[in-house]
Amino acid sequence: MTNARTIGIIGAFAGVTVALCAFAVASTYAVRGLRLDLTEDRLYSLSPAVAPLVQRLDEPVKLDFYYSAEAAQGMPQIQSYANRVREFLQEVAQASKGRITLRVIDPAPFSEAQDEARAAGIAPLRLDGSGKELMLGLVAKNSVDQSEAMPFLDPNKEPFLEYDVMRLVQSIGKVKKPTIGLLSSLPLAGGGVNPADPRQPAEPWQIYLQLKQLYQVKDIATTDSALPEGLDALILVHPRELSTDLLRSIDGFALKGGRILAFLDPHCEAQPSEDRFSGGSGDKSSDLGPLTRAWGIEWTRSKVVADSTFAQRVRVRSQGPVQVMDYLIWLALREDALAKDDPSTGRLSQINTQTMGAIDIRESNKAAVKPLMESSAESMRLDGVRIQFFPDPEGLMRDFKPEGKRNVLAVRVQGPIEAAYDEAGNPTIAPPESSKPVMLAPDGSELPAAPTAPASAPAAPAPAPATPPAAPAPADATPGKGPFQDPAPAASPTLAQPAPAPEQAPAATPSASTPTSPAKAPRTGTGNIVIVADADLLADQNWIEQQRMGNLVLGSRVMADNGAFVLNVLEMFTGDEALLNLRARGKYQRPFDRVEEIRKAAEKQYLDRERELQNQIRQSEARLTELQAQKTPENQLILSPEQEAEVVKLEEQTLAARKELRSVQFNLRREYEGLGTRLMLVNVVAWPLVVAGLAAIMLVRRSHLHRSTKKA
Repeated sequence: MTNARTIGIIGAFAGVTVALCAFAVASTYAVRGLRLDLTEDRLYSLSPAVAPLVQRLDEPVKLDFYYSAEAAQGMPQIQSYANRVREFLQEVAQASKGRITLRVIDPAPFSEAQDEARAAGIAPLRLDGSGKELMLGLVAKNSVDQSEAMPFLDPNKEPFLEYDVMRLVQSIGKVKKPTIGLLSSLPLAGGGVNPADPRQPAEPWQIYLQLKQLYQVKDIATTDSALPEGLDALILVHPRELSTDLLRSIDGFALKGGRILAFLDPHCEAQPSEDRFSGGSGDKSSDLGPLTRAWGIEWTRSKVVADSTFAQRVRVRSQGPVQVMDYLIWLALREDALAKDDPSTGRLSQINTQTMGAIDIRESNKAAVKPLMESSAESMRLDGVRIQFFPDPEGLMRDFKPEGKRNVLAVRVQGPIEAAYDEAGNPTIAPPESSKPVMLAPDGSELPAAPTAPASAPAAPAPAPATPPAAPAPADATPGKGPFQDPAPAASPTLAQPAPAPEQAPAATPSASTPTSPAKAPRTGTGNIVIVADADLLADQNWIEQQRMGNLVLGSRVMADNGAFVLNVLEMFTGDEALLNLRARGKYQRPFDRVEEIRKAAEKQYLDRERELQNQIRQSEARLTELQAQKTPENQLILSPEQEAEVVKLEEQTLAARKELRSVQFNLRREYEGLGTRLMLVNVVAWPLVVAGLAAIMLVRRSHLHRSTKKA
């Protein structure tokens, strides 16, 4: 009996083992496609747009994923990220239904695979002095052996892995790319003087390289008289001094339904200075003449928006040590400032800008004008001349007075628009009185207008304004931050003199580009236009940082969604919206609002008290000077009793004020640390106790029910 029972137990165990093995083998093949993703950001799931995108590729794509598994031993972050990339690529290949094939290659040292990886553009990362190298990159190839590479897959860019890979696949798998016209007065394509290294030419902007990768880009000079044919969309970046013919060509393109993305700027910090001795001063604004009014907005090129809520933190050195403070005209527009219901901004987390202007929506327009970016209510409009000569973050904070309303910073125009020019080339909408050119002195006061020439005589060019005395040198701060990058020579202020409006230009002679028949130009059309009140947001330092190893560029670290915004708009314009849901799956930062409120309140109190201290010191010094003037020539070197008492009083006031300033700083630090301690206690102690308490209650309740059931 015992032997039979033992044999039965062994047989049952063997049967269970065989069944489990069979189930494991069957699940490997039959249940391979089943997935359950419970992560917050759906990190292990493909976006709905991925499958349609990869299935409609014009060309089959081969993906080669290079990963040095042996070199990554002992680096858990790299190992886990490499596994994540491999699993993601396998999901993409499975969803493509044969359009994408994947190879996972280990480029072992001194192997042919290593040579192939180097030839394909994969960047090796040297781990130590022994020559140990790590490769973690991706190469895409099509059927005609065209290839593009992602040299190094940065683990810090994991939230953008899906978008980066899909953009690479689409770029190599599409035969025909949309045609984009690019008109800019800024050196987007590189060349010219490199501020970081004058010995080397400036590199192309990253946004320009991305546009070249995804689209057929036609560069348009600001001196051209007409747009080229066959454009799917048009980008205008800081347009300055455009001819009437070119403005009329842009007007006709918009009336025919052409898609336009325009970046205007009241003070473009990325604009190279025409005079290297000017320190970057002078008029750096741009506009589109009567076009913006015809499209339904009012653009004031002399105003800059300051905002305390979205201000970026910068390091500034003025008279004393380096200070960290808010720079009110450099904005980091977070989710509260971006339109949630628009595909171009709805999934973005942050856009960094510099010296943004304000856009007013006209009430008389027929098109739908929708704000895409807005400031907070804690904002105000400043005269551009205030920041034209040298930056003063501390002065802006002291003089900041919020106006209590939000300013529109970017808009989308869709629907009926009017023609900006008639058949004869004259503007159809008169400019507002406030848009006429105004000359300002360095202190912001308005100068009397110069006498105008007689109507019968041709308009003579305005004389060059006189150069006032040199202004103080710009403030110094952390390198790589716009005006704080390197102290420029002392600025020579020039009077702010906006360019004359297009309607003031002399009438062009009839030509092939100037229509003479009323039937050639429609008077109304359907607009599809996006206008942004800043061009600096395209500059690399505002949204991207290159990872380098010597002269080798390993990749780029994205700091903000500036580039993503541009590509979002263009993808909508060119009809390919598949990539819109693949971007910004994670968040760059999640700020503590309460901590920010404490910091700003304490900082304001500190600055106010500092100003009072400086006033007290100036008053005491003035009193000393007054007492010194009352002395006789024989007693100039001897302090009088009144002077001695005044000196003692000055020292006491200075010590007391400095002690109070230290107290404010100490209280700020104490509030920071106290809030951090409270958050730690809540997360580490309170919540575990709550969970443990709930578990204990459930256990007691379950035991009670079990005893009640047993008694029954």
